[in-house]
Amino acid sequence: MIRNGEARETLKISGIVVTLAREQELDNDEEVRARFFEKLDAKMDETGPGKDLVGLLEQLQQKEFVMGLVTFVRKTRLTKRLDTWKLGNYFRCTITPEQVAEFKPSPQPYLKAIEEFHLKPRECFVVGDEPVDMLGGKRAGTKTVGLPQGFYSREELEEAGAESIITSLNELPSILFK
Repeated sequence: MIRNGEARETLKISGIVVTLAREQELDNDEEVRARFFEKLDAKMDETGPGKDLVGLLEQLQQKEFVMGLVTFVRKTRLTKRLDTWKLGNYFRCTITPEQVAEFKPSPQPYLKAIEEFHLKPRECFVVGDEPVDMLGGKRAGTKTVGLPQGFYSREELEEAGAESIITSLNELPSILFK
């Protein structure tokens, strides 16, 4: 689908959980999904964001990089996560599916963030771990950096338009500071 220029659907982990629950004859999708996110959020609260991520955000903020998030996570959950992890101050904007008519791989959420930054698209980077991030970023006119740490490989991210590939967020400054 990527080779044909069509967007690859994002794998939604909550959908997998619902499917597994149905196989066990549990048919209350909304309750299953709510319980899954409740447990996921509790685990994330327990583990935190990690020192490497916080260090990177600090470094980028000190270098006066403007940062935002474009994420499939709903606004309520995202706000809670950023508050719990004390990361909200690093991001000038957060764009979630509720805020735009079209979402990834559409360029619309990225263009909304770029508009809020008062920057030109080629002054911006989209860093992501899914083909839809690369496709949306390219369509918005940004530079794209793939991070194959999720469900997708380096090759899939490159096929979707990643200009650079990093294997760790610790490598990001070497690309941004060029």
